[in-house]
Amino acid sequence: MIDLRYHITSIVAVFLALAIGILIGSTIVGDNLLVDQQKKLIDRLEEQFTALRESEDELKAQNQYQDKIISQYENYSQSMLPILIKQRLEGYKAGIVVTGGSDIPAGMLNSLSIAGVNVVSKTVVLSEINLKNEEVRARLIQFYNLDSKTSVDTIRMQIANSVASILLGQADSSVLNILQELGLIKLDGLINETLDGVIIVGGTNDDNLAYPYSFDQGLIMALLNGGKKVYGVESSEILTSYMEEYQKQNISTIDNIDLSPGQISLVLAMEGEPGHYGIKPTAKRFIPTLPIEKIGGQP
Repeated sequence: MIDLRYHITSIVAVFLALAIGILIGSTIVGDNLLVDQQKKLIDRLEEQFTALRESEDELKAQNQYQDKIISQYENYSQSMLPILIKQRLEGYKAGIVVTGGSDIPAGMLNSLSIAGVNVVSKTVVLSEINLKNEEVRARLIQFYNLDSKTSVDTIRMQIANSVASILLGQADSSVLNILQELGLIKLDGLINETLDGVIIVGGTNDDNLAYPYSFDQGLIMALLNGGKKVYGVESSEILTSYMEEYQKQNISTIDNIDLSPGQISLVLAMEGEPGHYGIKPTAKRFIPTLPIEKIGGQP
């Protein structure tokens, strides 16, 4: 669609240039042959323009039809979701960490609730994680007793370790206090609560918040070393994907958590179907094996 509009714009520009050429040529030169040639060229361009406009209208109609089909499939998946995941994770305690500035999809929280998951805490990594603020960097270097020349990536990894220690119930109150005071994270919910797993909501539409290597990987490694299950998720429409970086840590990933198939995949992965699910090139499968007892099959 973008290329088609580009061609249309180009043709319009050529059309206007030729029109100006005719005007100037007829005024200055008075060459009827030149004017006739330019008029024929304009006629051909008008035909191409009309054909391209018709093609654009056809593509718009096709896109509208496909959007309608996709919407109907999503509605169908939403109607099937409770049947497939209801109470499959009864009593499961999870923490959620948002690292790329995205919102937690409401559908994900609803699906976790249907599955019986108790979301104990929600931690949001804030914009100061870019560490561009000199005062923030200085405070962190002092708090962690680091060398003054320590790189921002190393400081960011230290912050990731601190967030992991909070989720693991191993940090004292001073750690959480300084991270929140400096505008690095915001935590809602309980601390010092034993978690069964942590869901990291990554991916970003703001490259100023994209630190999948220095923050997310550090967080994942620290949580895994602490014996926690970790699941990496992101929305289907995101500018910068974290899936490839997450998969380096050998954790389950879901790249369409904003859609009901992604939410089903997350619950089933948490139940014991590890894998890389979704619709992006990094996904290995669309969805885990569905529980046949929930869809009319024989166990």
